[in-house]
Amino acid sequence: MSHAGHRYGTVEELQDDYNILVKPNKDLDDVDEETKEETIRKTREMADIAHRNGAVNLGRRIGCTGRGDAYEKVMGWKSTQGFYSAFTDKNRVKEILKEYKALDYGISVVAGGLIEEIFDICREIELKPHTILYSLGIWGKTELLPERAYLKITTRCGHHMISPEMVDHYVERIKDGSITPEEAGRKLAGPCVCGIFNVPKTVEEIKRMAGK
Repeated sequence: MSHAGHRYGTVEELQDDYNILVKPNKDLDDVDEETKEETIRKTREMADIAHRNGAVNLGRRIGCTGRGDAYEKVMGWKSTQGFYSAFTDKNRVKEILKEYKALDYGISVVAGGLIEEIFDICREIELKPHTILYSLGIWGKTELLPERAYLKITTRCGHHMISPEMVDHYVERIKDGSITPEEAGRKLAGPCVCGIFNVPKTVEEIKRMAGK
């Protein structure tokens, strides 16, 4: 299950929020030094394509560009762990997947977003999805959940490393002028080192919460 599959919001609010996850298979792509080095090369090439096409965040657990880490530092880690990325432009996502299709490296790629939009992209570039990961929503005592303004932000970290209290903290700092919304967005991205946290969308929302 992709941890990027539970983003919260209306169809309109999710139309500019996409993820691409590139995940090598340890049993196939890291069996000896030769395959490991080849996988690192391929992964780096795929990350360069994502970075060149406007990833608003890209991470590998050691850090992410959304919080201000340099791309070279993130991709400098010699590991077959793969990478995760976030986008706001559907056409950029389409271009990336088109390039990945042409490379045909055999490395697992997960594209996240509204299912109709992802299917539209796949049809346009003649790519057949292998597997569908579909969130069925939130069940149980939903009255205990934070307000939707918080959920739109906190669910952008699939491991829930960003709390409503953290959002409140930075909203208050924006209000008192001790931090800009852009700086607060980078701070909120910090715990989500995977790199799937959409920083620009978060900046828009915390501005509204702070009355800016």
